[in-house]
Amino acid sequence: MDIESFNSLTYGFYAVASGDSNKKGVYICTVVAQVTAIPPKLMIACNKDNFTAEIIKDTKKFSVSVLKQNCTPTTIGNFGFRTGKDFNKFEQANFIYGEETGCPIILNDSIAWFECQLEGTFDVGTHFLFVGNVLQAKAIDEDETPLTYKYYHEIKKGVTHKNAPSYNK
Repeated sequence: MDIESFNSLTYGFYAVASGDSNKKGVYICTVVAQVTAIPPKLMIACNKDNFTAEIIKDTKKFSVSVLKQNCTPTTIGNFGFRTGKDFNKFEQANFIYGEETGCPIILNDSIAWFECQLEGTFDVGTHFLFVGNVLQAKAIDEDETPLTYKYYHEIKKGVTHKNAPSYNK
């Protein structure tokens, strides 16, 4: 199998959060897709080992924040390369709680966000696919360009975390 062929698939960069004021988690997600328009639904992939996966399963809600192209390495490192089990990712985060779900919504380097109510969970091996009904959405900065996986690797020279669906040794 030509592993390099997977590099032609396109991905974005998103901060996915879940929880409430007592217990919350966030991770960097590269697999988010709109799966229906009416009603609007999003699908996200989350590694089963991610702290946020258990919170999504428990609370049945999540938010998705679209990260901008000139996103800082601090945002990616803070939300993507540490675990919420050992580190408070929200200590220096700029976030709000959604009006529809009470779920945290990351504003750091974000250009839009979505609040979702979990509708379905699919076990696909190392990851869960979570499908959520979009209850609320907001564009923060329509002039900014979303960060893509290709840009992150080729221009920013970023690395892939071992929990990412696209990780190859």
